Amino acid sequence: MPVTLLQPESSAAAAGAVLAEVPLSGGRVLTVRAISRADVAGLENLFDGLPTEDRYFRFFSYSRPGRSFVEQMTRAQEDGACHLVAEVSGPSAVVGGGGTAGTLIAEAGYVLLPDGNGEFAMTVAAGWRGWLGPYLLDALVAAAAARGVPNLVADILADNTRMLSLVKDRGYAVLCRDGPELRVAIDAARPRAGRQPARPGVR
Repeated sequence: MPVTLLQPESSAAAAGAVLAEVPLSGGRVLTVRAISRADVAGLENLFDGLPTEDRYFRFFSYSRPGRSFVEQMTRAQEDGACHLVAEVSGPSAVVGGGGTAGTLIAEAGYVLLPDGNGEFAMTVAAGWRGWLGPYLLDALVAAAAARGVPNLVADILADNTRMLSLVKDRGYAVLCRDGPELRVAIDAARPRAGRQPARPGVR
């Protein structure tokens, strides 16, 4: 099936702008787009639906972040950062094994740090992991490079093997270790070595 792809540096600049559209079974469509202020409820539902361990890996807390934190996430584009969401919509009443049409199934973004780097994080709902995580990370790296952000950094728990595997596949350096946490960095100007960028697949 055809997949519409736009360049991250152009499409992620405006709130709600579409980065990719992927046709799915049952007439559904998975859309990757820039976050918008209308995504607060969808993000809260995404975080509420995470298994306890996944929520801890993402937020270093078993509780879902408060509404003010989520609202700040939706204003990322306005602050010069980049934040993307993946949403499934269409006629089917079941999305990703239990959601409803129009469900947010992933989010990924970075915020700007005082040193000029970007601090990134992401969430991908269980059942949608595979191509989507690498694709979102590639999109963040491309957006950072286009905006002159030299590196993307993140604090990752040593037990978070999925996230460590994701950044290892992209190429990263460990900056430091503080107890169970690793501070890692990805060079935004360095292309993915020996591989083509991740491309959306069809579910």
